[in-house]
Amino acid sequence: MAEITAKMVADLRKSTGSPMMDCKKALAESNGDFEEAVKILREKGMAKAAKRIGNETNHGRIFCRVSDDNKTASMLKLTCETEPVRNTQEFLNFGEKMSAIAFNGDFSKFESEEINTELTEIRAKLGENISIIEYERMEGDVVSHYIHSNLKVGVLIKLSLGDKSKSSNAEIIELAKNLTLQIASLAPKSISSDDLDPEFVKGELEIIKAQLKEDPKNANKPENILEKIVEGRKGKIFAESCLLEQEYVKEKMFVKELISSVEKSAGTTIKIDKFVRFQIGAQQ
Repeated sequence: MAEITAKMVADLRKSTGSPMMDCKKALAESNGDFEEAVKILREKGMAKAAKRIGNETNHGRIFCRVSDDNKTASMLKLTCETEPVRNTQEFLNFGEKMSAIAFNGDFSKFESEEINTELTEIRAKLGENISIIEYERMEGDVVSHYIHSNLKVGVLIKLSLGDKSKSSNAEIIELAKNLTLQIASLAPKSISSDDLDPEFVKGELEIIKAQLKEDPKNANKPENILEKIVEGRKGKIFAESCLLEQEYVKEKMFVKELISSVEKSAGTTIKIDKFVRFQIGAQQ
Protein backbone atom coordinates (compact mmCIF):
# COMPACT_ATOMS: atom_id res chain seq x y z
CA MET A 1 0.00 0.00 0.00
CA ALA A 2 1.47 3.35 -1.09
CA GLU A 3 1.91 6.04 1.54
CA ILE A 4 -0.71 8.79 1.20
CA THR A 5 0.95 12.07 2.14
CA ALA A 6 -0.69 15.35 3.09
CA LYS A 7 0.77 16.93 -0.07
CA MET A 8 -0.85 14.27 -2.28
CA VAL A 9 -4.22 14.94 -0.65
CA ALA A 10 -3.76 18.72 -1.01
CA ASP A 11 -2.76 18.41 -4.68
CA LEU A 12 -5.77 16.24 -5.45
CA ARG A 13 -8.08 18.60 -3.61
CA LYS A 14 -6.68 21.58 -5.52
CA SER A 15 -7.06 19.78 -8.83
CA THR A 16 -10.60 18.48 -8.31
CA GLY A 17 -12.15 20.80 -5.72
CA SER A 18 -13.36 17.72 -3.82
CA PRO A 19 -13.51 17.57 0.02
CA MET A 20 -10.27 16.54 1.76
CA MET A 21 -11.61 13.28 3.20
CA ASP A 22 -12.97 12.23 -0.22
CA CYS A 23 -9.54 12.91 -1.74
CA LYS A 24 -7.82 10.85 0.94
CA LYS A 25 -10.19 7.92 0.40
CA ALA A 26 -9.78 8.09 -3.39
CA LEU A 27 -5.99 8.06 -3.11
CA ALA A 28 -6.16 5.10 -0.76
CA GLU A 29 -8.49 3.26 -3.13
CA SER A 30 -6.19 3.98 -6.10
CA ASN A 31 -3.07 3.02 -4.11
CA GLY A 32 -1.65 6.51 -4.55
CA ASP A 33 -2.29 6.76 -8.32
CA PHE A 34 -3.22 10.41 -8.88
CA GLU A 35 -5.02 10.00 -12.23
CA GLU A 36 -6.93 6.98 -11.00
CA ALA A 37 -7.93 8.94 -7.88
CA VAL A 38 -9.25 11.77 -10.10
CA LYS A 39 -11.31 9.21 -12.04
CA ILE A 40 -12.71 7.73 -8.83
CA LEU A 41 -13.69 11.16 -7.53
CA ARG A 42 -15.39 12.05 -10.81
CA GLU A 43 -17.33 8.80 -10.90
CA LYS A 44 -18.45 9.13 -7.30
CA GLY A 45 -19.12 12.82 -7.70
CA MET A 46 -21.28 12.32 -10.76
CA ALA A 47 -23.25 9.66 -8.94
CA LYS A 48 -23.88 12.17 -6.14
CA ALA A 49 -24.74 14.86 -8.70
CA ALA A 50 -27.35 12.65 -10.35
CA LYS A 51 -29.10 12.24 -7.00
CA ARG A 52 -29.27 16.02 -6.53
CA ILE A 53 -30.85 16.94 -9.87
CA GLY A 54 -34.34 17.10 -8.36
CA ASN A 55 -33.28 19.32 -5.45
CA GLU A 56 -34.69 22.85 -5.27
CA THR A 57 -32.37 25.66 -6.36
CA ASN A 58 -33.43 28.88 -4.61
CA HIS A 59 -30.05 30.58 -4.75
CA GLY A 60 -27.78 31.67 -7.59
CA ARG A 61 -27.00 34.66 -9.78
CA ILE A 62 -28.27 36.64 -12.73
CA PHE A 63 -25.55 37.11 -15.36
CA CYS A 64 -25.74 39.89 -17.95
CA ARG A 65 -23.74 41.03 -20.99
CA VAL A 66 -24.16 44.23 -23.01
CA SER A 67 -22.62 45.23 -26.34
CA ASP A 68 -20.43 48.33 -26.61
CA ASP A 69 -23.14 50.19 -28.56
CA ASN A 70 -25.82 49.24 -25.97
CA LYS A 71 -28.05 47.78 -28.68
CA THR A 72 -27.60 44.12 -27.76
CA ALA A 73 -27.82 42.51 -24.34
CA SER A 74 -28.29 39.09 -22.83
CA MET A 75 -29.34 37.76 -19.44
CA LEU A 76 -29.02 34.32 -17.89
CA LYS A 77 -30.35 32.85 -14.66
CA LEU A 78 -28.08 30.24 -13.07
CA THR A 79 -29.25 28.65 -9.83
CA CYS A 80 -27.84 26.48 -7.05
CA GLU A 81 -29.00 25.11 -3.70
CA THR A 82 -27.10 27.30 -1.20
CA GLU A 83 -25.72 30.83 -0.88
CA PRO A 84 -22.04 29.84 -0.37
CA VAL A 85 -21.93 27.88 -3.65
CA ARG A 86 -23.10 30.87 -5.72
CA ASN A 87 -19.99 32.74 -4.53
CA THR A 88 -17.47 30.07 -5.54
CA GLN A 89 -15.11 30.80 -8.40
CA GLU A 90 -16.24 27.62 -10.16
CA PHE A 91 -19.88 28.79 -10.16
CA LEU A 92 -18.88 32.27 -11.36
CA ASN A 93 -16.68 30.90 -14.16
CA PHE A 94 -19.39 28.53 -15.35
CA GLY A 95 -21.99 31.32 -15.23
CA GLU A 96 -19.83 33.67 -17.29
CA LYS A 97 -19.24 30.95 -19.86
CA MET A 98 -22.98 30.25 -20.16
CA SER A 99 -23.64 34.00 -20.29
CA ALA A 100 -21.32 34.30 -23.31
CA ILE A 101 -23.29 31.56 -25.08
CA ALA A 102 -26.55 33.44 -24.43
CA PHE A 103 -25.03 36.71 -25.67
CA ASN A 104 -23.95 35.04 -28.91
CA GLY A 105 -27.46 33.64 -29.37
CA ASP A 106 -26.23 30.03 -29.48
CA PHE A 107 -29.24 28.78 -27.51
CA SER A 108 -29.10 25.29 -29.02
CA LYS A 109 -25.84 24.72 -27.14
CA PHE A 110 -27.75 24.68 -23.86
CA GLU A 111 -29.30 21.39 -24.98
CA SER A 112 -26.04 19.94 -26.28
CA GLU A 113 -24.18 16.95 -24.86
CA GLU A 114 -21.17 19.20 -24.21
CA ILE A 115 -23.08 21.54 -21.89
CA ASN A 116 -24.92 18.65 -20.22
CA THR A 117 -21.53 17.10 -19.47
CA GLU A 118 -20.23 20.37 -18.05
CA LEU A 119 -23.34 20.69 -15.89
CA THR A 120 -22.85 17.18 -14.56
CA GLU A 121 -19.21 17.90 -13.77
CA ILE A 122 -19.86 21.17 -11.93
CA ARG A 123 -22.70 19.54 -9.98
CA ALA A 124 -20.28 16.81 -8.97
CA LYS A 125 -17.53 19.25 -8.08
CA LEU A 126 -19.71 21.62 -6.03
CA GLY A 127 -21.96 18.91 -4.59
CA GLU A 128 -25.17 20.73 -5.50
CA ASN A 129 -27.82 20.87 -8.19
CA ILE A 130 -26.74 23.63 -10.59
CA SER A 131 -29.35 24.63 -13.18
CA ILE A 132 -29.61 26.96 -16.17
CA ILE A 133 -33.18 28.16 -15.64
CA GLU A 134 -33.78 31.03 -18.08
CA TYR A 135 -31.91 33.02 -20.69
CA GLU A 136 -32.74 35.84 -23.08
CA ARG A 137 -31.02 37.92 -25.76
CA MET A 138 -32.36 41.23 -27.07
CA GLU A 139 -31.29 43.42 -29.96
CA GLY A 140 -33.01 46.67 -30.91
CA ASP A 141 -32.96 50.45 -31.29
CA VAL A 142 -32.55 50.89 -27.53
CA VAL A 143 -31.79 48.02 -25.13
CA SER A 144 -31.39 48.51 -21.40
CA HIS A 145 -30.82 46.27 -18.40
CA TYR A 146 -30.92 46.30 -14.63
CA ILE A 147 -29.37 43.91 -12.13
CA HIS A 148 -30.31 44.30 -8.47
CA SER A 149 -27.42 44.61 -6.01
CA ASN A 150 -28.04 41.08 -4.68
CA LEU A 151 -27.73 39.71 -8.26
CA LYS A 152 -31.04 37.84 -7.80
CA VAL A 153 -33.32 40.12 -9.85
CA GLY A 154 -32.59 41.13 -13.42
CA VAL A 155 -34.48 42.96 -16.16
CA LEU A 156 -33.97 43.40 -19.90
CA ILE A 157 -36.06 45.75 -22.04
CA LYS A 158 -36.10 46.57 -25.75
CA LEU A 159 -37.56 49.78 -27.24
CA SER A 160 -38.21 50.61 -30.88
CA LEU A 161 -38.19 54.20 -32.10
CA GLY A 162 -40.03 55.88 -34.95
CA ASP A 163 -36.86 57.87 -35.60
CA LYS A 164 -33.99 55.43 -35.20
CA SER A 165 -31.42 58.22 -35.30
CA LYS A 166 -32.60 59.13 -31.79
CA SER A 167 -31.30 55.86 -30.28
CA SER A 168 -28.50 57.70 -28.48
CA ASN A 169 -30.82 60.43 -27.13
CA ALA A 170 -30.07 60.87 -23.41
CA GLU A 171 -33.75 61.18 -22.42
CA ILE A 172 -34.66 57.96 -24.21
CA ILE A 173 -31.74 56.08 -22.68
CA GLU A 174 -32.77 57.35 -19.25
CA LEU A 175 -36.37 56.32 -19.94
CA ALA A 176 -35.25 52.79 -20.80
CA LYS A 177 -33.23 52.55 -17.60
CA ASN A 178 -36.14 53.89 -15.52
CA LEU A 179 -38.46 51.31 -17.10
CA THR A 180 -36.13 48.51 -16.03
CA LEU A 181 -36.25 49.84 -12.46
CA GLN A 182 -40.05 49.97 -12.67
CA ILE A 183 -40.21 46.35 -13.85
CA ALA A 184 -37.76 45.20 -11.18
CA SER A 185 -39.79 46.91 -8.45
CA LEU A 186 -43.39 46.13 -9.44
CA ALA A 187 -42.97 42.96 -11.56
CA PRO A 188 -45.60 43.57 -14.29
CA LYS A 189 -46.77 40.51 -16.20
CA SER A 190 -47.26 42.19 -19.58
CA ILE A 191 -46.69 45.42 -21.48
CA SER A 192 -50.40 46.27 -21.84
CA SER A 193 -53.84 44.80 -21.20
CA ASP A 194 -53.87 43.57 -24.81
CA ASP A 195 -51.12 41.03 -24.16
CA LEU A 196 -52.04 40.06 -20.60
CA ASP A 197 -52.78 36.33 -20.38
CA PRO A 198 -56.61 35.90 -20.42
CA GLU A 199 -56.31 32.85 -18.16
CA PHE A 200 -54.49 34.96 -15.57
CA VAL A 201 -57.24 37.60 -15.69
CA LYS A 202 -59.93 34.92 -15.44
CA GLY A 203 -58.22 33.39 -12.41
CA GLU A 204 -57.89 36.75 -10.66
CA LEU A 205 -61.57 37.56 -11.28
CA GLU A 206 -62.61 34.17 -9.88
CA ILE A 207 -60.64 34.92 -6.70
CA ILE A 208 -62.33 38.32 -6.39
CA LYS A 209 -65.76 36.76 -6.87
CA ALA A 210 -65.07 34.11 -4.23
CA GLN A 211 -63.94 36.78 -1.76
CA LEU A 212 -67.10 38.82 -2.41
CA LYS A 213 -69.31 35.81 -1.73
CA GLU A 214 -67.51 35.12 1.54
CA ASP A 215 -68.23 38.65 2.79
CA PRO A 216 -71.47 38.62 4.88
CA LYS A 217 -72.34 42.09 3.55
CA ASN A 218 -72.92 40.56 0.10
CA ALA A 219 -75.05 37.62 1.26
CA ASN A 220 -78.28 38.99 -0.22
CA LYS A 221 -76.87 40.54 -3.38
CA PRO A 222 -78.06 38.98 -6.67
CA GLU A 223 -75.56 37.13 -8.84
CA ASN A 224 -75.75 39.72 -11.63
CA ILE A 225 -74.81 42.50 -9.18
CA LEU A 226 -71.79 40.51 -7.98
CA GLU A 227 -70.78 39.95 -11.61
CA LYS A 228 -70.87 43.72 -12.24
CA ILE A 229 -68.70 44.34 -9.17
CA VAL A 230 -66.23 41.72 -10.33
CA GLU A 231 -66.11 43.20 -13.83
CA GLY A 232 -65.43 46.61 -12.29
CA ARG A 233 -62.31 45.24 -10.60
CA LYS A 234 -60.63 44.51 -13.95
CA GLY A 235 -59.10 47.97 -13.95
CA LYS A 236 -57.24 47.20 -10.73
CA ILE A 237 -55.85 43.98 -12.21
CA PHE A 238 -54.59 45.88 -15.26
CA ALA A 239 -53.13 48.65 -13.08
CA GLU A 240 -51.11 46.11 -11.11
CA SER A 241 -50.17 43.69 -13.89
CA CYS A 242 -49.65 45.79 -17.05
CA LEU A 243 -46.53 47.95 -17.31
CA LEU A 244 -48.19 50.80 -19.23
CA GLU A 245 -51.06 50.96 -16.73
CA GLN A 246 -48.87 50.97 -13.62
CA GLU A 247 -48.25 54.09 -11.57
CA TYR A 248 -44.68 55.22 -12.12
CA VAL A 249 -42.54 54.52 -9.04
CA LYS A 250 -40.61 57.80 -9.19
CA GLU A 251 -43.37 60.33 -9.88
CA LYS A 252 -47.14 60.64 -9.61
CA MET A 253 -48.05 59.63 -13.16
CA PHE A 254 -48.69 56.44 -15.09
CA VAL A 255 -45.95 54.72 -17.07
CA LYS A 256 -47.80 55.40 -20.34
CA GLU A 257 -47.83 59.12 -19.46
CA LEU A 258 -44.09 59.02 -18.75
CA ILE A 259 -43.43 57.51 -22.17
CA SER A 260 -45.70 60.06 -23.85
CA SER A 261 -43.83 62.96 -22.22
CA VAL A 262 -40.46 61.61 -23.42
CA GLU A 263 -41.88 61.08 -26.93
CA LYS A 264 -42.85 64.77 -27.11
CA SER A 265 -39.52 65.94 -25.71
CA ALA A 266 -37.35 63.64 -27.87
CA GLY A 267 -39.45 64.07 -31.01
CA THR A 268 -40.05 60.41 -31.81
CA THR A 269 -42.50 57.63 -31.08
CA ILE A 270 -41.36 55.07 -28.52
CA LYS A 271 -42.69 51.53 -28.30
CA ILE A 272 -41.85 48.85 -25.75
CA ASP A 273 -41.20 45.79 -27.88
CA LYS A 274 -40.41 43.34 -25.09
CA PHE A 275 -39.20 42.96 -21.53
CA VAL A 276 -38.18 40.05 -19.32
CA ARG A 277 -37.75 39.92 -15.58
CA PHE A 278 -35.72 37.13 -13.96
CA GLN A 279 -35.84 36.45 -10.24
CA ILE A 280 -34.14 33.92 -7.99
CA GLY A 281 -35.89 32.94 -4.78
CA ALA A 282 -38.75 34.80 -3.08
CA GLN A 283 -39.97 38.29 -3.96
CA GLN A 284 -37.29 40.83 -3.09
